[in-house]
Amino acid sequence: MPVLAIGAVNLEGGAPFLAGLAIGGYALMQMLFQYPFGALSDRFGRKKMIAIGMCIFAVGSAICALADSVMILIAGRFIQGAGAVSAVITATIGDLTDEENRSKAMAMMGMSIACSFIVALLVGPLAAAKFGVSSLFWVSFALVPPALLILRAVPNPPKITPIDPLESNKIRRIFANRNLRRLNIAMFLHSFIMTASFFMIPMVLTQEKGYEMDTLWRVYLPALFCGVLAMALGVAIGEKLGAVKQVMLVGVALLATTFALIAAIPQSFVFWVMAMFVGINSLEPLMQSSATKFARADERGSALGIFNACQFSGVFIGGASAGAIYGDYGSAALSILLCCLCAVWLLLAFGIDNPRKTKTIAIELSRLPQQAVIEKYRGVVECYRAEKLFVRYDPALISSDTLLDYLQKEDDDYRR
Repeated sequence: MPVLAIGAVNLEGGAPFLAGLAIGGYALMQMLFQYPFGALSDRFGRKKMIAIGMCIFAVGSAICALADSVMILIAGRFIQGAGAVSAVITATIGDLTDEENRSKAMAMMGMSIACSFIVALLVGPLAAAKFGVSSLFWVSFALVPPALLILRAVPNPPKITPIDPLESNKIRRIFANRNLRRLNIAMFLHSFIMTASFFMIPMVLTQEKGYEMDTLWRVYLPALFCGVLAMALGVAIGEKLGAVKQVMLVGVALLATTFALIAAIPQSFVFWVMAMFVGINSLEPLMQSSATKFARADERGSALGIFNACQFSGVFIGGASAGAIYGDYGSAALSILLCCLCAVWLLLAFGIDNPRKTKTIAIELSRLPQQAVIEKYRGVVECYRAEKLFVRYDPALISSDTLLDYLQKEDDDYRR
């Protein structure tokens, strides 16, 4: 992403808008295929869908590497994006971790992505300057086979199913969840702002600040270091103190302030890049973790498919919009737009609940009580079947002993 905009502009037929489309076209297909991949993973298994998606991504990477015009590059990016596995991967992490450790797991995923960014930001601009942007797509292509080998070592997530057949439409149920609905919009805004920022930063540094492509890492590396520290600190404060919502509000307010300052004091742009990375990186793992907590376990793949579709729709529209606005009006106008979007996001975030700290217990019963009977009990958040009966509950409202006594009583009544 840091060099793709510049590389796309330099191809045959390149223009700022088409460069933005090359960045965002990937996300358009991700947006369209996130829900189908997530829903199919609920039915056919997570690992199978991840493998299929990564093979599609490899084909798209090869096309991008061979592209000699911006239109072929855009076509390759569209095919890359059709391998939409991010929601399935997030759902897999959700399936394999308990509530107490899920935000840490999401942060570890985020930090592994950040580490890959550090390597990419060190190697990418140098490789692009010496071998061309196409070399980066060949690297992406070559990394798919080892990634598939790693996937084989991942444990198979449990098959989670509802206890009773659910009557209403799955998508309607997911959109009826107020927290998920607001979080989906917030993720769209986050991705729009992040992608527009990644478009703007290299353009301003190379066209206005005099940086060469192979020196961009001098700005990206310290900025990303600050972002990783902010990510770790945000997760620690959010989870340990139960202040996830408060951390998100602070992160969004920081982003709004940063974009306002970019428009007002553009001379300090490099410093504002540091603040931008802090705000962006502190938000994503908490939002991903909150989405897994607000979604029902037996619908996690589908719910995260919609969540990630909103994420990548923001990437697509953000990339295309940034290219058009920057090309016609410059960085100040783009910064003002992003500041306004942060203000909308901040208002939206006030309406999202702070995720509850919950626990899950498993129990074997002679027969499974009706789902509605269990979930009406005070303190029970949800229940589902994965070989045993799993009940997720709020320990602040009910103890595990009380819940077990209730479930056992239901089982004893059935036997009698």
